[in-house]
Amino acid sequence: MKGLNLLTRYTIQTTDQSMVYIALVKIITALHKEIALLKLEKENFEAKLACTTNEKSNQNAIGAAGMGFLSEKVVEEMKSSIALLEKNLEAATKERDKALQELGRLKQHLLDKENEDSIIEELEATVENQKAHIVQLERSLRKEVSIKEEIKALREEEIQKSNDLINNLRYKLSSCMNSLESKNSELVNLQTALGQYYAESEAKERLGRDLALAREEVTKVSESLRVANEGIEMVKREKEEAILKLSQSEGMLADAKRFIQKLEDDKSRLQLALEKSMTTLNRMSLDSDNQVDRRIVIKLLVTYFQRNHSKEVLDLMVRMLGFSEEEKQRIGVAQTTAGKGMVRGVLGLPGKLVGGILGGSHSSTHPSPDNQESFADLWVDFLLKEAEEREKREALSSNLDKPVTSEPSNSTASNSNAYSYAPANYSSNQLNSSEFSTVPLNPASFYSRLPQR
Repeated sequence: MKGLNLLTRYTIQTTDQSMVYIALVKIITALHKEIALLKLEKENFEAKLACTTNEKSNQNAIGAAGMGFLSEKVVEEMKSSIALLEKNLEAATKERDKALQELGRLKQHLLDKENEDSIIEELEATVENQKAHIVQLERSLRKEVSIKEEIKALREEEIQKSNDLINNLRYKLSSCMNSLESKNSELVNLQTALGQYYAESEAKERLGRDLALAREEVTKVSESLRVANEGIEMVKREKEEAILKLSQSEGMLADAKRFIQKLEDDKSRLQLALEKSMTTLNRMSLDSDNQVDRRIVIKLLVTYFQRNHSKEVLDLMVRMLGFSEEEKQRIGVAQTTAGKGMVRGVLGLPGKLVGGILGGSHSSTHPSPDNQESFADLWVDFLLKEAEEREKREALSSNLDKPVTSEPSNSTASNSNAYSYAPANYSSNQLNSSEFSTVPLNPASFYSRLPQR
């Protein structure tokens, strides 16, 4: 009963498997001591019984009746004592068997738990080494934790069942104690207890061997744990390095953001300057919308008379000065067909564009007589040259009786060249603008001076 109470106390108060294992070893040692004490008491009672039997045979016939009654009384007391000791021995034996069974079960459970712990450690090492799969491993870890909680619940349930089993065994023990009153059953129980003692001795040896193997396994697991801890330390160092690199990258990102903000500020200032320049340019274009350079008009008139009243020059003046239909009829210029190539596209430009390109500012700078041809002369020569080339192409195409398919593209290219030519000389135009005095675009003041054709 003492060993059973000790087992119950340690089972209820201890939750750690290693503490339960140590407690069971202590209980087994206490049970062995109790068995040894019971065995000594049994031998003492047997010796007393033998002495009593010898004394009874040596007594004389006179005191046979009185002494026989006394011996029977002593024998009955000894038998009752032996029966009580046998009951205690059997109870202790059963407690020890049950403790051994519980020890085996807990040992197996401890091995399973160690295996589970090793699996968890391997999973944790895998989580640290393969960070790409951290989400999946966390799920596995949560699953393992839930399994562990289930195992804990099952363990508590098994403990509860063990307590119920202990209570049932106590009840059975009380019922068995009433059935051990006869002498023959007592002797059989003593022999059975002796056999169980030998079996327990063998079981103790086996448990010793199993304990040695368990210690070796614990040593191996400790070594594995040490290796895993080293791996964890290495991963922690790598993590610190990664955090340092991340902080550096964040600093570079902040510098880049500041640089981008600076560029955006510069862009805003440039946009404001561009809008201001466009406003100024539009205002200048509106001012020069109805004006054209005087030198261009002079150059057109001189060229017209030099070329013996050339139709191309007259058409150029009509388009440059923006003649109306009535004015064209008065000077004898017929209505031309649509699509005159590059010259038509350039001469058909709005007045404000021509004024913006050729009008310029009224600077006081005068070009020297030795300077090369002015921009107005070059511009008129260029337009006349393009008109002649266009007429040659039209004549060639009419002779070959083929449609001109490349004219729009050529016109576009020439137009682009004309546009590119004008801005390149824009600064020169501004510097030498004194020779480009503008005249009104209305040709009513001089078209009557042109000869009729």
